[in-house]
Amino acid sequence: MVIPFAKLRAENKAAKFAVIKTINILINIFFNIFFIVICKNAYERHADSLFSKIYDPHIGIGYGFLANVLANLISLLFLYKEFFRINYVFDIKIWKSMMMYAMPLILVGLAGMVNETFDRILLGKLLPQEIARKEVGIYGACYKLSIIMTIFIQAFRFAAEPFFFNTANNTDSKKTNAQVTKYFVIFCSFIFLGTMMNLEWIKYFISDSYWQGLAVVPILLIANLFLGVYYNLSIWYKLTEKTRYGAYITLAGATLTLVVNFIFIPLYSYTAAAWATLLSYGSMMVISYVVGKKHYRINYNLRSMSFFFLTALILFLISLSYKGKFGREYVLIEVILNNLLFIFYCWLFYKLEFSNLTEKTLDAT
Repeated sequence: MVIPFAKLRAENKAAKFAVIKTINILINIFFNIFFIVICKNAYERHADSLFSKIYDPHIGIGYGFLANVLANLISLLFLYKEFFRINYVFDIKIWKSMMMYAMPLILVGLAGMVNETFDRILLGKLLPQEIARKEVGIYGACYKLSIIMTIFIQAFRFAAEPFFFNTANNTDSKKTNAQVTKYFVIFCSFIFLGTMMNLEWIKYFISDSYWQGLAVVPILLIANLFLGVYYNLSIWYKLTEKTRYGAYITLAGATLTLVVNFIFIPLYSYTAAAWATLLSYGSMMVISYVVGKKHYRINYNLRSMSFFFLTALILFLISLSYKGKFGREYVLIEVILNNLLFIFYCWLFYKLEFSNLTEKTLDAT
């Protein structure tokens, strides 16, 4: 699946990429429901039915893996042109250079898994058993509320990396990278502020028994914003083929994650895990920026990015000043005031960025 999808990304066929990815997910969900719900229930309640004969209790959760295999096989049918029309030739020189380039990125992936998942594992191990499961559940549920930021960052990565590689030889490629990063930060700031200004109704996507952990949502949103900026900044070591620096930076972030979690989870539970994520991704972002200036200098518009991020943060802090002051029966007033602040932020962006861009376009015309 990787090869044809990489071909689609390289050819900027975003629509086909997204459609087949979506089909893959839907097929995966269908087979999971079919095996683990329909066939399992038939096996337990209707032993003579056709579906009951399909289910084998010894396989159990293995049906989840089977569903994934079947989804990929069916998705390959939609990608047969991309897969079979490639002229596959093994070139030892290219293979060696690819291995030299890619091996450090394997470490990046492993360290990234530590950053993303180890906090929940450590919560279960470092907290007393009688509260560990509950605390992990609260943290996991609240983590899901930051999924909007994660989805945008993942979608952006699919599109941005091929774009950066395809434009690397252009004379204004660094300027373009700086512009893309600037608007990436601004859009992520929109997601952060929009989510926090509407958390009073967004929180209903999780059980009210998890609401006590909502204080970590802004921390996790900012952490993922920093991770997204890091992905943008990391293009320097990919373009210069110095991927070992990516391994160093990500390992540093993973080490910080483990140290902070081991020390502070016994004291502050999932709040420590959220702050560890923020500190880890923030440090990776800063280190990548500082080291990248020496190897592939890009003049990012730090003033503009900082202004929009800090403005979003200040407006969020203003919303906290009146949070709960109107009572639970008047929470709608709070939501309205929050969204007035969000509208003000949109207006600010329009005046400072969009209107100036329109004027420059008209002047150029």
